[in-house]
Amino acid sequence: MVESVPPPGLGFLSGGGQMGARMRAHDWSASPLGSPETWPQCLRSALSLMLGSRFPMFVAWGPELGFLYNDAYVEILGRKHPASLGRRFQDVWSEIWEDLLPLVDVAMAGEATWAENLPLTMHRNGFAEQTYFTFSYSPVRDDAGAVGGMFCACTETTGKVLADEALRASEARASGVLEGMGEGFLLLDRDFRILQMNAEGFRLEDRPASEILGRSHWEVYPGSEHMPIGTMYLRAMRERIPLTLEHRYVWPDGHAAWLEVRAYPAPDGLALFYRDVTERREREEALREAEARLRGLADNLPGGMVYQIGMPRDGSSRRFLYVSRGFERMTGIPAEAVLADPRVAYELILPEYRESLGAAEQAAIRDLTPFDFEAPFRRPDGEVRWSRIISAPRVLADGSLAWDGIQLDDTGRKRVEERLRESEAKFQAIADSIDQMVWSTRPDGYHDYFNQRWHDFTGVPAGSTDGAGWNGMFHPDDRERAWSTWRHCLASGEAYRIEYRLRHRTGQYRWVLGRAQPVRDEAGRITRWFGTCTDIQDLVEAREVLARSREELERLVAERTADRDRMWRLSTDVMLVARYDATIEAVNPAWTTLLGWNERELIGRAFMDLVHPDDLAPTLAEVGKLQEGLTTLRFENRYRRKDGRYCWLSWTAVPAEALIHAVGRDITAEKEAAQTLAETEEALRQAQKMEAVGQLTGGIAHDFNNLLTGIVGSLDLMQTRIAQGRTDAIEKYAKAAMSSANRAAALTHRLLAFARRQPLDPKPVDANTLVTSLEDLLRRTIGEAISLEIVTAGGLWLTLCDPHQLESAILNLAINARDAMPDGGKLTIETCNTHLDRAYAKLHPGVAPGQYVCICVTDTGSGMPPDVIVRAFDPFFTTKPIGQGTGLGLSMIYGFARQSEGHAKIYSEVGRGTTVKVYLPRHRGELAADEDAVTGLTEAHRAEAGETVLVVEDEPVVRDLIVEVLNDLGYRALEAQDGLSGLRVLQSRERIDLLVTDVGLPGLNGRQLADQAREGRPDLKVLFITGYAENAMFGNGHLDPGMQMITKPFPVEALATRIRAMIEG
Repeated sequence: MVESVPPPGLGFLSGGGQMGARMRAHDWSASPLGSPETWPQCLRSALSLMLGSRFPMFVAWGPELGFLYNDAYVEILGRKHPASLGRRFQDVWSEIWEDLLPLVDVAMAGEATWAENLPLTMHRNGFAEQTYFTFSYSPVRDDAGAVGGMFCACTETTGKVLADEALRASEARASGVLEGMGEGFLLLDRDFRILQMNAEGFRLEDRPASEILGRSHWEVYPGSEHMPIGTMYLRAMRERIPLTLEHRYVWPDGHAAWLEVRAYPAPDGLALFYRDVTERREREEALREAEARLRGLADNLPGGMVYQIGMPRDGSSRRFLYVSRGFERMTGIPAEAVLADPRVAYELILPEYRESLGAAEQAAIRDLTPFDFEAPFRRPDGEVRWSRIISAPRVLADGSLAWDGIQLDDTGRKRVEERLRESEAKFQAIADSIDQMVWSTRPDGYHDYFNQRWHDFTGVPAGSTDGAGWNGMFHPDDRERAWSTWRHCLASGEAYRIEYRLRHRTGQYRWVLGRAQPVRDEAGRITRWFGTCTDIQDLVEAREVLARSREELERLVAERTADRDRMWRLSTDVMLVARYDATIEAVNPAWTTLLGWNERELIGRAFMDLVHPDDLAPTLAEVGKLQEGLTTLRFENRYRRKDGRYCWLSWTAVPAEALIHAVGRDITAEKEAAQTLAETEEALRQAQKMEAVGQLTGGIAHDFNNLLTGIVGSLDLMQTRIAQGRTDAIEKYAKAAMSSANRAAALTHRLLAFARRQPLDPKPVDANTLVTSLEDLLRRTIGEAISLEIVTAGGLWLTLCDPHQLESAILNLAINARDAMPDGGKLTIETCNTHLDRAYAKLHPGVAPGQYVCICVTDTGSGMPPDVIVRAFDPFFTTKPIGQGTGLGLSMIYGFARQSEGHAKIYSEVGRGTTVKVYLPRHRGELAADEDAVTGLTEAHRAEAGETVLVVEDEPVVRDLIVEVLNDLGYRALEAQDGLSGLRVLQSRERIDLLVTDVGLPGLNGRQLADQAREGRPDLKVLFITGYAENAMFGNGHLDPGMQMITKPFPVEALATRIRAMIEG
């Protein structure tokens, strides 16, 4: 036979006969050994030695002891070959693994073993057979010196052992030894006739020899031929092999026994050795049942587990020998996990408890004493629970330790203790928070608890009044009476109640009310007394006052009643007594004086009938608060006078059990004065704006003349060129006219926005863009004698404010700066990002720390002294001559900054100039899209089929322009020259998708037209056109849903975009 050449790196497998070839060809992917290319040199050397030997050998390698063997070992394997190659040692010889495991453990621990004629029951040929082997296990160390596997050289001695036993049987028969044996002996010939039985055998039989010897075994033992014992005899006789069996046999007389039977081939037939092992089997069965019961108890231990740990005497190398199923219920981890790795159990304990647990275990190991330890552990699901570990170490015969213990889930008890602590703390807090002195005693009356109020009252230290120690606290005149009453209650179980005097911490005696109640168990026995002492000194003194003569009391009552009645009659404030359902029970004469109603007209009437309709809801809410027990302070509402006018009243009211007692003061004059003042302030603010507008007039008029010159000149040239037929330059003149017109429109919008009364909605603002857009207007305003410098910061944040108010503020500051520099100077406007920290905010109340955009306006004018700076933001404060200023400019700027959640600050020095900084909060949003940034009419502006727009405009040029744009876009355009004609169209059955109307129509104005039209067309969409920034017809400036406004002049593209958006919306 020519051997195959091994692949490179597998030379150690060369030779070795059939097993060497099989190893080279074997698929090692499923083997725990892995590919031979990865095998260490020490394994390769052992294999090379094994494969070259003719003696039966095998090598088991790695953590799972992969099995490798040579040709000589194949015969030992029987039918297990060749499937055993590469498998786990345990799987190859599973039927004898329990016999081999102790020897394997010794070898893997680094010590060689030796076994001679070891009996093993193998299943190598498909059935159980008794074999005997002599072998040794030698540890094989890896390159690092650690045991990586084991080497075995073995020989089967089954034939030799059987021959020896047969020889011994023959010799025993010949020498009579069999008669003295402690086990039965039976010799069968090849026909299973009983040739011989020793004395022990006859003892077990309890039958005479004549009924046994010379007769067939199957006759002597009826039915045994078909029992397992008979099957074993037949096989041992047929195959001439030794066999062993434990068998329970019932004799014909009914008695039974467990017999251990060994059958050996003999020259005459079959030699049988048997002994009664009933007692051993019963002990083993009892032991198994006891173990099963113990395991059952351990596995079902409620709320805990049982375990056993094995370890050397020093406590190292611990491993769990047994863990009950309660471990999984308790921790959520299978018991198998901790049996495989004890660290699993220890790592459940919270880290901060592991050191103390280790110390307790070491002390128990050192002193061989039990220990009891509590520690929390964390389950895999994250829940933290408490365990109590109770364990005790014991020394085994080999000197090692076995640690038996139980571990209980102690979470319930811990939680009860925690709740108890919380309950005790809560009780203590409650007891200390109430006004009474709280005390408690044992059933025999021994005082052992006092709350803090007791010590506060008496001034004595804790513990000094326990038991009978508080005897000295009684007033001498009350001591015997108090103790006598207390002893009676202890004996009878009656509630304790008595008044006596106790010594106060001031040394004086004060009257107290002592009370106590017994606490009883289910059997009615008193388990404790709880009592209180209440300071009633004021009550006792009050009783003394009440003991005065009736005449004196009646006199006092009469005097106070007279005072109350006098106040009731003479008060100028209205007084009211009413039920909670608003029914008036009593009124004072001031109702007639102030409101005109007399008492007869009011009693029994509901006061809600007199309340102004707009004040009904808040008045009902206030009555509800009174009904809840809350006092009313300065609640204002309007009551109807008898003449129909309303009067403002400010109420103070207190609730009683079923009645309201109220006093109302007339504040009508104050309200009217406040309203007049507000209107005056508003008029002054508008006047200040108009003053600023007036100061702009000169520059604006100059700008308008320039812009009109550009518009008129361009239109004249367009007419001239059209008349001449020269149209090549028409577009240039049209663009020039449009540019001047747009600039004029922008100037008009800015002036109108500045002059408007009502605030506009805040929106994201780029201050750089806003300031730069004001440059031309500012230069016109300050004049040529003052230079203007605008410095904008790069990367400036956005802010959220009203852009028109910010423009107004900057313009006001520029005008103030101009007035401060009559001989000329420099005006600088800067922007920057800044941060106001907590220290700054603390110095400036109302300022929130954070990020701000700062607009800084600086002049080189006359400056302000400190006393002027302090008052500069006050309304109506001005240093200008009479008639040159309202004193509202800086006040409005400060108000604008505060309303925008910002801040304003003045820095000034006399003769050097002034800086005003306006801080506006940073806005993190984005700029709103510019609706007017259009690029021309597109297909997106075009109408859908049949869409109709009604245009109502009294100016023909504007009306014609809008109608023409609508026609160009495909809309069906209807037109009307005034509100009435437009209303007639709207009241017809015409389809109208959108109403476009001027606001300032003659007669029926645009808003009135829209309101009347919506009576018949509630979903009508309306676009208002106005030439003003504000119009009184819009009330507070809010439009109803479905209404929008566009300001003249406007680009046709902007108009088309707005119309399309409204119709589609």
